Amino acid sequence: VSTAGLSLYDLCHRSISSTSTPKLAYEIITDGKVSSSPHDIINQDKQTIVFLHGLLGNAKNLRTPAKKLTRQLPHLSALLLDVRGHGGSSGSQQHVQPHNFHSCVSDIFHTLKPLGLVGENSPTAICGHSLGGRIALQYTHTLQLQRDHAIQTPQQTWILDSVPGTPDPSVHHVLKAISSIPLPIACKSSLTDTLMSEYKMNKAIAMWIASNLKGKNGEHDWVFDLDIANELVDNFADQDFDTMIHEITSGSSVGALDSTIQLVMAGRNKEWKEDVVSSLRSIPTFGHSFHMHKLENAGHWVHVDAVNELTQLMVDGLSNTKR
Repeated sequence: VSTAGLSLYDLCHRSISSTSTPKLAYEIITDGKVSSSPHDIINQDKQTIVFLHGLLGNAKNLRTPAKKLTRQLPHLSALLLDVRGHGGSSGSQQHVQPHNFHSCVSDIFHTLKPLGLVGENSPTAICGHSLGGRIALQYTHTLQLQRDHAIQTPQQTWILDSVPGTPDPSVHHVLKAISSIPLPIACKSSLTDTLMSEYKMNKAIAMWIASNLKGKNGEHDWVFDLDIANELVDNFADQDFDTMIHEITSGSSVGALDSTIQLVMAGRNKEWKEDVVSSLRSIPTFGHSFHMHKLENAGHWVHVDAVNELTQLMVDGLSNTKR
């Protein structure tokens, strides 16, 4: 069958039926509590915010801000997704190449549709941390540039400490270290010791990596797919971050809906160099439909280091969202 003339969105959706199963593993949080039923999201007259975790993470990483947010804003439910190659969505056999941001967006489409999150039930907002922030930006940009699609553009896109451009060298250092660890791994403590002694990682990073093991009785493996993770990181430099923000927030595409981007920066992340920040502030919509916030005392994991401040920012921004 010819696919000539079909948009990315069309290609993503032509094979989805209402009876298909969600592409990505997910969990739902309503009124501050984790639920396993998709009906909690679509049958209680609630709006939905999608959460996307960072590289080598999983949906559970964002449980705390999602719980706090839905507790304070009971009109919202949170849909936490494991992006391709991570958590319950890991395994190369589940996902065909290429492993890039467009494919990650396709995965989200293939998850929302079976859950009935389309039309007036489309997510009103999307929030991503680090890698997840880049995917969230790609998701909104894809929807903003399409017309007559089933899933509506989110009113707000929250990007948590996703720095434009190439990834920090420490990312490659971590991926290289993980790739060199022989499998299976005996236990979390031995892995933590190895990462600290041989790869000079600090204890917090080493323990976080060690938390990403599955298995038992000295036979542990990673819960993520390293090949997919490496390919996703290779896409960082190809994403035109500033242009995408401008196109989303200017509403320049025909029939585009108003959409706001909220970029949250970690005050202790040294990658927010002056030239990067100045470039973002030069976007014409800055201060109007594009806003930047700095959490001064937070490191890269803003949802951990400054969860209360982050939650308050999101409560203030999302309290009046309506479809």
